[in-house]
Amino acid sequence: MPSSKIIKPGRYDYDLTVEFPSTYIPEHTPPAFRIADACETTRRRYVNGQFDLSAPVDHELLRQHFVTQACEDVDPAIVTVTRFELTPVTA
Repeated sequence: MPSSKIIKPGRYDYDLTVEFPSTYIPEHTPPAFRIADACETTRRRYVNGQFDLSAPVDHELLRQHFVTQACEDVDPAIVTVTRFELTPVTA
């Protein structure tokens, strides 16, 4: 098992993209037709921002922190991270 990367303290920009399976029901579908009109789809969420890190932390733990925040209403077992990028802020 490869060792995990440790992120050093500092200011960072982050970009996170996750996806998960979902069921889509078109708007204004009458209740009697909701099941028939539903279709399986993949939903994506994009989150970005900036944060200050005051102590070294494991990359995987940091990523999981942001995933948990972005997907608090989704079962973690079905969430797939498709992108997580950290960029140190300079200046």
